[in-house]
Amino acid sequence: MFITGTPRYQMNLFEEKLDELVKPDSPVRFIDAYVDQLDLSKMGFRIPGTNGGKGKPPYNPSMMLKIYIYGYLNHTRSSRKLEAECNRNIEMMWLTERLAPDFKTIADFRKDNKKGIKKIFREFLNLCKNLELLSLQCVAIDGTKERAKNHLDNIYRRESIDEVGERIQEQIDRYMEELDSNDKSEEAEYEFLSKNLTKKLSKLKKRQDKINIIKQVFNENPELKVYFANDTDSRYMKDNNRINAGYNCQTAVDEKHKLIIANDVTNESNDLHQLNNMKDKVLELKKDFEIKDTTAVVADAGYFEEKEIVKAEAEENEKEDDEGKNFEIYVSHPRDSQNQKTKVKEKKDEVPAKGFKKDDFKYDKERDIFECPEGSVLTKQGNGSVDKRTGTRKFEYISRNCNGCSKRILCTKSKYGRSVKVTEFFNEINAFREKCNTDIGKKILAKRKELVEHPFGTIKHSWGYRYFMQKGKDAVAAEFSFIAFTYNLRRVLNIVKFDDLMNALKTK
Repeated sequence: MFITGTPRYQMNLFEEKLDELVKPDSPVRFIDAYVDQLDLSKMGFRIPGTNGGKGKPPYNPSMMLKIYIYGYLNHTRSSRKLEAECNRNIEMMWLTERLAPDFKTIADFRKDNKKGIKKIFREFLNLCKNLELLSLQCVAIDGTKERAKNHLDNIYRRESIDEVGERIQEQIDRYMEELDSNDKSEEAEYEFLSKNLTKKLSKLKKRQDKINIIKQVFNENPELKVYFANDTDSRYMKDNNRINAGYNCQTAVDEKHKLIIANDVTNESNDLHQLNNMKDKVLELKKDFEIKDTTAVVADAGYFEEKEIVKAEAEENEKEDDEGKNFEIYVSHPRDSQNQKTKVKEKKDEVPAKGFKKDDFKYDKERDIFECPEGSVLTKQGNGSVDKRTGTRKFEYISRNCNGCSKRILCTKSKYGRSVKVTEFFNEINAFREKCNTDIGKKILAKRKELVEHPFGTIKHSWGYRYFMQKGKDAVAAEFSFIAFTYNLRRVLNIVKFDDLMNALKTK
């Protein structure tokens, strides 16, 4: 014997209500209540008119937003899949009151409401604050790469665009010759082949038109080297040793419950210029929440850009005398970070060898010299030179007393003697690095990984959100902000009891 179910065709004396099929503590009930208390017009959502009684009335934007929140929370982003869920998912039917917008209507809502969708993230943080889920005592910043809606086949380089156009023209010429040959024959099989060739020829001509447009773009923009045809705002991004067209997504994560408190999207391939950008976004939140206590901001070595750090430190030092610091910043130095990796081993014949690295040379600020481990003095040469890429001035210190040194073979291979190169920010960076290497600095830096890895692990690995559904930086930024909101929503649903969460909406 097996457990038996209710026969499909059995009639019920009393029909069940749709509401009875949804659990009392189902997240879908919170989604419904949360969206209902939002002022969508104030948040920037487009509120359609009533069309004066002519034609089909529009869907309520509140319902459309509920569809997207439920979809993203349950790993469903495609508008076609969301349409299907509206027709078969009991919770979705409850949420929409059995309405089922078509996929184009669902897609258009997301496309037309980027501004409002992006603001959902910030609005939800107000609820998190009321629930005392945020502390802003320690915030970790990190970035991750997400693929754009731009396949590698749709990326074109200036130096190869003519070659691509020539290959397409050769294919067109070859198909034209085959069509001419087939036209001379009356056999049925050639008529069938001609139809297929005509279709292929049509596709090739469309691609040729596309290539001609891209050539024009290159001609009008001499500085442009690579053109991303599907999503022109995307750029090459390296992630896990793979190169894809994509975006660099930034987050700031609060220590207390690992909630994302700020996010952004950039098409810069690294994090070097994002420290102050993300710090400023956290500052906006602190001002809105009237939090005056100092926040520790921690980031990995990918954010170690001297100008960014010097600027951030200078801004905080200026405020310290007046009203206290907004932030205490800690960023891992690339060399300190590298030393912590046990997999990195010293090579036997490596020069400079252990004990003669750059950090082993002591700097005398008063005399403006470096002293090597063997006591030789390195003096500054000239006024330095400006790095064209960064605009930072660099100085070189050289020792002229290396010839008689017994350790020279371990220190340098240069016939001119050992040299040390530093930037104009050496003193500021040296002081900053010393702060990061204090006991408290090391403890704070050690927290970084456990904070930022949680959101990215959930979003990319557990949910599979490794690519964007939208095109263009603004649309992508709105989508990532919505993903960050969805992550926070899931965290809150896991942390706070359902009844407490619903009560918080009533008292908001």
